[in-house]
Amino acid sequence: MIKIINSEEFSYFLRVNRNKIITIWMNKNEVQNILHRHSLPVIEKNTHLFYQFCDCFISVIEWRATVSECQVKIDFLQLLNNYNVTIADLFTLITKLKNAIEEVIFENGNLSYALQSEIDSLTLQMANDLASNFENIISSNINYKSENSNLLTEYKKAVDLSNIVSKTNPKGVITYVNDKFCEISGYTRDELIGKPHNIIRHPDMPREAFKDLWDTIKAKKSWNGVVTNMKKDGSQYIVDTTVIPILDVDGDVVEYIAIRHDITELEETKQQLRNINKAMKHKVDELYSMTNTLEQKAYKDNLTGINNRENFEDIFSIEIANAKQNHLPLTLIIFDVDHFKLVNDTYGHQAGDIILIDLVKLIADNIKNGDVFARWGGEEFVILTPSTEISGACNLAENLRKLVQSHSFSYVESEMTLSFGIAQLSAEDTKKTLFEKADGALYEAKKNGRNRVEVYTS
Repeated sequence: MIKIINSEEFSYFLRVNRNKIITIWMNKNEVQNILHRHSLPVIEKNTHLFYQFCDCFISVIEWRATVSECQVKIDFLQLLNNYNVTIADLFTLITKLKNAIEEVIFENGNLSYALQSEIDSLTLQMANDLASNFENIISSNINYKSENSNLLTEYKKAVDLSNIVSKTNPKGVITYVNDKFCEISGYTRDELIGKPHNIIRHPDMPREAFKDLWDTIKAKKSWNGVVTNMKKDGSQYIVDTTVIPILDVDGDVVEYIAIRHDITELEETKQQLRNINKAMKHKVDELYSMTNTLEQKAYKDNLTGINNRENFEDIFSIEIANAKQNHLPLTLIIFDVDHFKLVNDTYGHQAGDIILIDLVKLIADNIKNGDVFARWGGEEFVILTPSTEISGACNLAENLRKLVQSHSFSYVESEMTLSFGIAQLSAEDTKKTLFEKADGALYEAKKNGRNRVEVYTS
């Protein structure tokens, strides 16, 4: 698994593994072949220069120094020139050092695509700088403009084996592609050379991404990003891309080189994870909705949607404690529908349910927000009125009685009436005694002819 590593950790990691990197580098067959072919003796002085050059290279890779700050490079290049090492061999040495660094990073699980791309970019910059200095050492009469193109041609031999590489002229016309480019795109080299680079552009790629790319490289800066391209057969592939402008001695862009890494499988895996996360979020939302529904069912009356008896009991206890603690008035109203059994017997329970739903909506629309309205059972209901004196509760009950009596309900032709019992909390009252008082008042209302409001009196 790739680990995320910050710059400080990365720098420390390279310094700790410096000797291991040098050992791997110097033992590579290609490096050994160069030393033997040019009879470059592995003596302490020469080895020390190789070590110093490696330290310089690592400093550039870990962003602690730039190529121009690498003082040992001239001595190192002079050593190579003394034994007739060629520019191609120089690029091989640089590439194999880069490979040694990447091997050590990869062994420890730190080599991400972004880091590898950054190392490639820095290596390319250093290679060009070293090549220019090397040529100055070899000869003072070099045509820099043409040689820069040749330098990239030499360097591409070293990077072609592991990267998707292409070159374009300043207008974006393809001038070179390597085998890996042809392999992944499905086009032959003849089909690509001389064509605009948008031959592989995927229609899903936004124009803004390419505008940013061109704005950056025309400003003579390197650009890096993830690009979706289209193969010849119409399928897509995704690459992590670095585009580097190549400048001549006058600072003019002569061509662009693009180095890519295929990350199609990685991006597809990431998309699958996004889809899984989206599906999981949908399931979580469903579970939350179901939980919320179950919670509502736990404290709401199934028929009318107002508080059920169990939930009212809990609220009742809290309101009594609050009223006593803060010395606030609290009044309980109990009412039921007069002769409701006759309605059920005459019109059926389904009609009775519709009437109760209509009744509850009528009552709920005409009480205060702070009042607690609940179904106690059957056609019996309760209203708890916090911070309300007995007179206020009586006015509320009387208004509701008149409102219901004048309302036209479905199914029944005669008027519907309610009987009310009211009691106010005293210092000695409990939930049980206050309810008994209001219930006793309701009994008096029924005994005295129904369709009336009675208040508990001691």
